[in-house]
Amino acid sequence: MTRTRVILLVSFLLTFAAGVAAGVFVTRPGAAPRRSWLTAELNLSAEQREQMRKIWSDAMGPASRQHGEQRAALAQQRDLAISALFSDDQRARYQAIQDEYARKMDELSQERKKAFDEAVERTKKILTPQQAAKYDELMKKQRERGMGGPPGFRGPRDRHVAPDADTEPAADRSTPHSGE
Repeated sequence: MTRTRVILLVSFLLTFAAGVAAGVFVTRPGAAPRRSWLTAELNLSAEQREQMRKIWSDAMGPASRQHGEQRAALAQQRDLAISALFSDDQRARYQAIQDEYARKMDELSQERKKAFDEAVERTKKILTPQQAAKYDELMKKQRERGMGGPPGFRGPRDRHVAPDADTEPAADRSTPHSGE
């Protein structure tokens, strides 16, 4: 496993764990506070639960977005440095590999999306009209929050383009999809 993959794996696991912890402590407005397993295990007081909720809300808000932006910038710097090593012919071959990878990933995503959409339709068929209306509302909220797809589905991705060695990094470029 390459060092980059190890770093990405560790980052993902830490982010996932933080998200789980945040989800455990964050309650919806108006909802009765839920006792999480961690609250029970640590026997947290109401004050401690609120402090924990604030800690994780703060940690996963703007800091999380900034982390993503920094990762994207680092990935672009890496791609520029790698591209500088390529001759024009090598850069063209590299781009062909990246394009083929992106095409295959899009195919997999579309297959998964189709299965997800079919499962949504099958789910609606077993619900009462009231449940189906509530389900549609919940699905709409998930889509609005960017979570309305099958697990692991992120929607259409930008194609990774091997940057020219002379090109400056674009500020809004998403993280490359070069097998990370």
